[in-house]
Amino acid sequence: MKILYITLEDLSLHKGSVTHIKEIVAGLQKRGHQVGLIGRPWKSIVLSSLFLLISLFGKLPQYDVIYARDYHTVILALLPRLFFRKKLVYEINGIANEEQKLKKDSFLNRILVFLIQEAEKIATKHSERIVSVTPQIGAYLNHNYDCSKEKIKVITNGVNMRKFYPIHDDALLLNWRRKLGILGEEIVIAFVGNLAPWQGVEYLIKVAPLILKEVRNIRFLIIGDGILRKAFKAKVNRLGVSDHFIFTGMIQYENIPILINIADICVAPFISRRNMTTGVSPLKVFEYMACGKPIVCSRIEGLEFIEQEGVGRLIPPEDVMSLQEGLIDLIKNPQERIMMGNKGLQIVREKFDWELKSALIEKVLEELA
Repeated sequence: MKILYITLEDLSLHKGSVTHIKEIVAGLQKRGHQVGLIGRPWKSIVLSSLFLLISLFGKLPQYDVIYARDYHTVILALLPRLFFRKKLVYEINGIANEEQKLKKDSFLNRILVFLIQEAEKIATKHSERIVSVTPQIGAYLNHNYDCSKEKIKVITNGVNMRKFYPIHDDALLLNWRRKLGILGEEIVIAFVGNLAPWQGVEYLIKVAPLILKEVRNIRFLIIGDGILRKAFKAKVNRLGVSDHFIFTGMIQYENIPILINIADICVAPFISRRNMTTGVSPLKVFEYMACGKPIVCSRIEGLEFIEQEGVGRLIPPEDVMSLQEGLIDLIKNPQERIMMGNKGLQIVREKFDWELKSALIEKVLEELA
């Protein structure tokens, strides 16, 4: 099958959305399909959108189906797909209007939220199939946009087990700890991801002084960048815990598995708003598990398996005291950390390898052939 994957993501960046795109493209290619990929060539969203639209008219005749990531690319593909009579699959990884609501409370933002809602509704209506990363997103589309359940296929995120795995090279890990200024005996609590409002990193910062009252040899490793990075750095300074925090900024993708392997505990303290509505299927959690690390995570739909399979602790979202208890419990129980890490590694091999996800997406595409 000839598949044209389109997106307005900047494919040069090292972030979860780009990882998802590249893994799906590579997985489909590995399964014998011809996959073209059009990404975002410039910072300007307007110019990049125009480029994508023109490219679709030029390239679409060579392909059997369009695979569009998120609503804006679906909207751009509507006219070309009708002109060339091509099938369209809409991959949705989050509800954009719900995310926009978190950014600002103003009249202009409410207008923008409304426009995004209408665009999402159009994208949902005019796609032959929808690939949703969580059941909750599918339910949202069904309830709010009158989308039939039969049209929606839920395929969660995954992890590349060839890139993320336990590293046993002690010299390599020690060298990286020294680069970051982490002392040999310090316990490392790591977060990987976009420093955005819904990630809940501020609660990890709030809990730090409480944990440090009980255990001093702790370093918090914040791997990634985002709009809240400056605010977070200012907050740790105000709380007087800056010596215990390391903000790496954007990291080369190939180095992220090493940094996860440095950690003793990994966290994903999602907030309830936005995440409760859409559920979560976070790459970071699967990457933590693939590296054999125990997890402390918010109790959000989609992450029940963490508790059920015994790979970590689930705590109520935005609950600083529960987060403190969960982290202290694992800090003081190194054998339990090892046991959880081993279980997580087993589960991710069985259920969350990207190769398994590519096979499911292939099935969705072949149904349209």
